[in-house]
Amino acid sequence: MVILLDIDGVLVTEPSWKKVEIGADGFMLFNKQSAENLVDILSLTGADVVLSSTHRISFTIERWLEIFKIRGITISKLSKLNDRQSLSDMQDRGSEIQEWIHKNGEANYVIIDDDLSINNLPNAIKQRWVTIKPYLGIDIEAKQKALDILLNNR
Repeated sequence: MVILLDIDGVLVTEPSWKKVEIGADGFMLFNKQSAENLVDILSLTGADVVLSSTHRISFTIERWLEIFKIRGITISKLSKLNDRQSLSDMQDRGSEIQEWIHKNGEANYVIIDDDLSINNLPNAIKQRWVTIKPYLGIDIEAKQKALDILLNNR
């Protein structure tokens, strides 16, 4: 099982016009409820996490694991959507996700993201997308949908 995870709008839910609080580790603090719901999803599924966020280029995998751990989120296996190193090399999120899915075949995955470019993907992919409301993050409804997708592999 794999969670394709965005950060802005999903774990960091402050509106863009507000100053986001930065943790002692130098990264933005996560929405507490959203982080707790992610912990629940991880503990119930044992899923690996693939960072789809543009922030993935900011740190190494090891550093990301530390950042998540400091915030109470233990991830057993973490990777990045692809090896792109700069924003200018990135495509829109939907295209990058579709590329990952083509490379990984029939993986049991869920997409937890607020990026609307995912709307342009085929229905088979969109059915595995938990559309996040940007200022709420992973709420109870989103958590349940993610669990339904992963545990029922639909």
